[in-house]
Order: sequence, then C-alpha cells, then structure tokens
Amino acid sequence: MAASGLAVFGAVAAAHALGVASPGPDFAIVVRQSLARGRAAGLWTAAGIGSGIFFHVAYGLFGLAWLTRTFPWALSIIALAGAAFLIWMGSKALRAPPAAASDDGEPIPVPTTAGSAWRDYTAGLGTNVLNPKATLFFVALFTAVVSGPIATWLMVVLALWLPLTTFAWFATLAMLLSHAGLRRALRRHAQRIDQAMGVILVALGLFVIVRTTAAWFYR
Repeated sequence: MAASGLAVFGAVAAAHALGVASPGPDFAIVVRQSLARGRAAGLWTAAGIGSGIFFHVAYGLFGLAWLTRTFPWALSIIALAGAAFLIWMGSKALRAPPAAASDDGEPIPVPTTAGSAWRDYTAGLGTNVLNPKATLFFVALFTAVVSGPIATWLMVVLALWLPLTTFAWFATLAMLLSHAGLRRALRRHAQRIDQAMGVILVALGLFVIVRTTAAWFYR
C-alpha cells in the first residue's frame, strides 16, 4: 500500500513539475508583475498562484470532481470565466504606462503597501484559479492517476506539496526577473515587454473562447 502511494505521489509530482514549468497564463503574469513592478510584486503574485493550487487540489482529491462529471458544462463555464479574466489582465498590461525611472536610469521601485500586496496576491490567485489550462490539467491528471480512494497521508502530502512547489517555482522566477542587473538591462524595453505579456494574455483568452465555443458546435 505504501509503495502504491509513493508511486501515485511520484506520478502526480512529476506531471505537476512539467505542467507548472510550461509557459502559460501563470508564467505570463509573474513575468509581467516582476518586470513592471519589482520583486515584491512578483513574490506576492507567486504566493497567489500557489494558493490557487489549493482550489485545484480540492476538487481533484477531496470529492469535488463530481461537479465536472455531473455537469460537463461546468468546465466550459470555468474556461470562459478564465478567458475573460485573462483578457482583462492583458488589457491592463497593454494600457500600462512606461515605468518611471530615477535620475540614473534605474526603475523606481514600487513601494509595497498592504493594498498593493493584496492586489498582487489576488492577481496571481485569480489568474491561477480561473486558468483553463490549470483546470483541465488537474482534472485530467487526477482522473488518470488517482483512479480510486487514496490514503489520508497521501492527500495531505499532495495538498501541501503541489501548492508549495508551485510557489517555489514562480517565486524563483520572480527573484530572477526582478534582479537589479537584469531589470537594468531590460529597462529600455520594459514597456514593450509589458505589452508583449498583455498580447499573450489576451491571445490566450481569445484562444480559450474560440476553442470552448467551437466545441459546442462540433459535439
């Protein structure tokens, strides 16, 4: 039984590592936040993304998967809500003004307040919870790997491992992208990078809308 539990953990952890490292809305929002607003914003956004994983773990492990089995259209609603959120975030990035710079050309750090930290956190949380890629990934993952009841200890380990490793990955990304040397090298292109991230988010949102609505007509 223990060996079987470890095998399930290994399969889920490996698939999750590959999934979280692949580019998508979570990656785009962390890049955008870290380059445009600095390290603290990137880290709070990463914390929000990590917290969002608890939602996906909940329906994957603790009995909420019945929703998608009983109401197949629920995935479409989640996908469209996520697409709308991505387009909204992307439009904000496209309209973002150039980052202010100090006399020596360094970007002026954005001061972190309770309000700004909460906005950065909820941006990451909303991006992940409404991320159609994450929803479909976890539904497919737990359907394929967790085919029956699993031990309580394994539920607890996965419920902690998946959010924490997600946060660790995106926090590392935020730290790297907000490094003073890298930001200094990219400062001349900061607005174009911000706009590129906006285009990616809007494009992802539109792609999800087209794919979801097309599926309704070709069933």
